[in-house]
Amino acid sequence: METYRLKLQVNGGFISPFQADTIFGGLCWVMRYSEGNGSLQRMLDDFCCGKPWFVLSNAYPGDLLPKPLIKIRKAPPVTRDEHLWQAREGKRIKKIGYLTPQEFYSLVSGKDGPINNKEKPISQVSTLHNQINRIYGSTAEGGHLFEQVEYYINPESYLSVYVKLNNPALREWLFRLFRILGETGLGKRKSTGKGSFSIINMEKYDLFESIERPNAFLSLSNFVPAPHDPVEGYYKIFVKYGKLGEDYALSDYYFKQPLLMIQAGSVFFEKNNVKPFYGQMVENIAPSYPEALHYALAFSVPVRLER
Repeated sequence: METYRLKLQVNGGFISPFQADTIFGGLCWVMRYSEGNGSLQRMLDDFCCGKPWFVLSNAYPGDLLPKPLIKIRKAPPVTRDEHLWQAREGKRIKKIGYLTPQEFYSLVSGKDGPINNKEKPISQVSTLHNQINRIYGSTAEGGHLFEQVEYYINPESYLSVYVKLNNPALREWLFRLFRILGETGLGKRKSTGKGSFSIINMEKYDLFESIERPNAFLSLSNFVPAPHDPVEGYYKIFVKYGKLGEDYALSDYYFKQPLLMIQAGSVFFEKNNVKPFYGQMVENIAPSYPEALHYALAFSVPVRLER
């Protein structure tokens, strides 16, 4: 599979984080509306059979990449000052969520390079909204205030989505789907302009292909391991509360079943050659729509780790 990077210029704020499963769902609806349900079903059948047309990463700010969830090797402290310094250094590094490409490459190559502090690339803004009674056109009795969190990136920056293509001929096709998705918006409140973006470019990206003698993989997307995927490594888990989109969101019950997923940045040891992807497509995820799927593939990056 060839790896590409899509640079997305976000038009304002967004509410739903640009995660791989959310992006995939948006692309599927674009494909259904533009090419028909038959074309979409053929693609999903290949995904379910372990032959995905493409693999997506989460979106990351600018050139930054997620900090791998691995232990950084340090010499055992001898003096009290060394012990205090390592404690402070560990606390400092724990707060850092993203790395530069150089820092990332150093860690996944098995080297211990310096990790510098960084300003938060994504800011959060919380605003209070009042619930409107659609019958009377005014606020309900008691107010019913609720908090809404929006995310913003520097207007001069962009989001990077990494894509692995099973066939280079799919590049223009996928570029077109992303362009349409950017015009319609992604995630919550997209009807008000949230989550809309434009594409700066789509170019080949070869940073992940130069790791020598890998013995593990890191995932750039949240995923659900397949039955025979590796299990030994460093990882975090979280519960995904997914929702159905577009036409399905108009049903009485548009929630998916809660899904336990592995967090992006997790690392697993691999005894064999590192595969282009891991994970699976999760079926039977929505009680109201048995045909609904949840994208849970891992965008794998080769890693060299010392046990």
